[in-house]
Amino acid sequence: MNTTMLLLAAALNLAPGNFEVVVRPGAKAKDRVVQYAAEEMTNFLSRALGAPVAIANKIDPAKTAIVLGSNDWSVAAGIDTAKLPRDAFALKTKGNALYIAGTDDNVHPIRRNKGFHFQRATLFGVYEFLERYAGCRFYFPGELGEIVPKAARIEVPELNETCAPAWTERSISDNHGAWFDPSRVARDEYLKERYRLRMETRQLPCCHGQYKSKIVQRFGKTHPEYFWMNPKGQRVIEDTEERPYSRNAHLCYTSAVWEEICQDALSYFRGEGPEVRGMIVGKAPNHKPGWGRQASCGLYYDIMPHDGMRRCMCPSCTEIFAKAKDPVNYANETVWGWTAKIAQRIKDEGLKGYVTQMAYHPYRNVPDITLPDNVIVTVCNNGGWVRGGRGEEALALVHAWREKVGKVKLYNNTGKFRSSNTNIDGVPSTTPFAVAKFYNRVSPDVRGAYFCGPAERFLYTAMSYYVFSKIAWNGQADVAAIMDEHYRLMYGAAAKPMKEFFDIVERKWMTEIIGNTAETPLGTVHLTPSEFRIWTEIYNEDRIRPMKEALDRAAAAVPADTIEGRRVALVRREYLDPMLDHTRAYVAGLSVANEKARRAANPPKSVVQDFKPVTITVAKPDEKKPFTAKKFAADLKPGKWYRISYFVKGENIRPYAKRGGANAVVWQNQAADKGKVYPMVGFEGTFDWVHHSAEFRVLKKQPAGYKPEIDLRLIHATGTVHFDGLVVEQIKPPKQVKSPKKKAK
Repeated sequence: MNTTMLLLAAALNLAPGNFEVVVRPGAKAKDRVVQYAAEEMTNFLSRALGAPVAIANKIDPAKTAIVLGSNDWSVAAGIDTAKLPRDAFALKTKGNALYIAGTDDNVHPIRRNKGFHFQRATLFGVYEFLERYAGCRFYFPGELGEIVPKAARIEVPELNETCAPAWTERSISDNHGAWFDPSRVARDEYLKERYRLRMETRQLPCCHGQYKSKIVQRFGKTHPEYFWMNPKGQRVIEDTEERPYSRNAHLCYTSAVWEEICQDALSYFRGEGPEVRGMIVGKAPNHKPGWGRQASCGLYYDIMPHDGMRRCMCPSCTEIFAKAKDPVNYANETVWGWTAKIAQRIKDEGLKGYVTQMAYHPYRNVPDITLPDNVIVTVCNNGGWVRGGRGEEALALVHAWREKVGKVKLYNNTGKFRSSNTNIDGVPSTTPFAVAKFYNRVSPDVRGAYFCGPAERFLYTAMSYYVFSKIAWNGQADVAAIMDEHYRLMYGAAAKPMKEFFDIVERKWMTEIIGNTAETPLGTVHLTPSEFRIWTEIYNEDRIRPMKEALDRAAAAVPADTIEGRRVALVRREYLDPMLDHTRAYVAGLSVANEKARRAANPPKSVVQDFKPVTITVAKPDEKKPFTAKKFAADLKPGKWYRISYFVKGENIRPYAKRGGANAVVWQNQAADKGKVYPMVGFEGTFDWVHHSAEFRVLKKQPAGYKPEIDLRLIHATGTVHFDGLVVEQIKPPKQVKSPKKKAK
């Protein structure tokens, strides 16, 4: 945090009954951010002082006033919020008053209907005051995650300072995991977390903007040459419903489609309506006309290509890509060349605005060409989870881009479902030290970062997000001091064993999950361990025991009915219990005897006919033939639910790429690459016969003439696998758990 301190002298004393929080009259309607800030201030100060703190609409000369927001009083005190940078706030004492003011929009932070990108600097100032002078900490929303020290009075030194964040972009993913307290509205708690961590108030969009420009809907019928050519020489114009978000409608990047993208950007910055460029398309009842999320802020327009970019095989693209300096980043010159042209056209027309582009595969490298100063670059990597030599390469690339264009934004896929591909419930991914180490190092080169760190449970990300937020306001924040304070304030006498517990959590994730490497004939590769290995080895009961013992010592150190004891119990419920439940259930599910007994008691009717045992052996890695499989036809009915189960035995199965190993796959629509309808197991190692099963639903629509099939295979791995006892049986649909309705305000 950039702080300009001008004066430090005597203190104001805040004690029960001698002060009020003051907002201007009509704040509930005119200054809703300020009104919410006053409610947060009085909530925490009342809890700290043990007595109610009032909100007033005028200054009482007989009392100390905490005046919030930009108003006549703050102006008279010498605060001009118009001169402050975005998200900055002033803290100033004058006479018998403390003023906290920044620029705020008139949006209610919780009951708002337009995202969370609105100005709320006064609210940030309130949280800074509460942390600095009342000793509050906001680790996560709710009593168990909030620290509010009791005090007879709160002393405030004489102040005249401006506080601003180190980064203008400070964002965390909004796809949070399950909230731990069902009595509270999860959406509201996620918003509170975002506000108390003082996340960004304006979005710099840069995430596959070309997809959001609806190019397939606008030009699919009239300009097929805009779309990528597959190896068969066919232009592929995919329906947006056939493939998931942003991976459809790939483009031919030597076609005139770039000119269309350029005209879109020019029209946007001229202030023209989206209908000028035909952006109003779609049949959904709730469809709203607009420029889309690629232009969610007036200053910026996102021209980033689609995700999973397909390599166009037309003669023109083939010729251009063949000349690339780096075969991996074959589209570098094409993408950055057009980025520069579009940005320059904007400048040539005298328009005010920036184009945003991401350094992303296959156009990650710094180009030789000059980029105009209205290009803002986002660099994508895995953030704190990038390790070893790859981590140094990632940091070097960020620095190289900074040298080219100035400070960059980061897009960090540091989440279970993005970076690690470990989509397994019960494996905690809390890594505050790794996150802080990365952002401390990269902070001088960046204008901010989007920390995309989703996990299936909210608490898995809470402390990683917390330390991220501290570095976003102070680029060199000391994570060791932050975490030591966290353990002391949260757990009291149980601080030491709780630190031991979370150190094990982070060490196991960083070394055994995402730090898992293997030496293969293709070299050293980073591998994500299979679910089989996770629950039978990495998180089996013996390996979990040190974590359980640490929590047992923590529970013994603090009474169960204290706030510290309840926090220890929460960690046991959200972290340890899921691990134990999953490893026990998984091991039980591997029992061949249990499955044979089930089948004997109720003989299944399999839709796979004439199954015979299968043995597959792969002697050496083959990149051209990633898997060897035995296929079986299955009479699967559209829309119906099924259970697949089989026995499997492995001999020296060694993966050499992500998701490698032995497994069974249900291919429902091979033409559209829709298989793997349940989590891939990827059995690895040497093991005796075990059982595996999974439930799945058949797609309602299939291509004409195509029937689903079952594959038993060895993929991206060497060794030998044996399959036996394959059964696919129809089952009743599982009961759907309804989400609780949002409480009325």
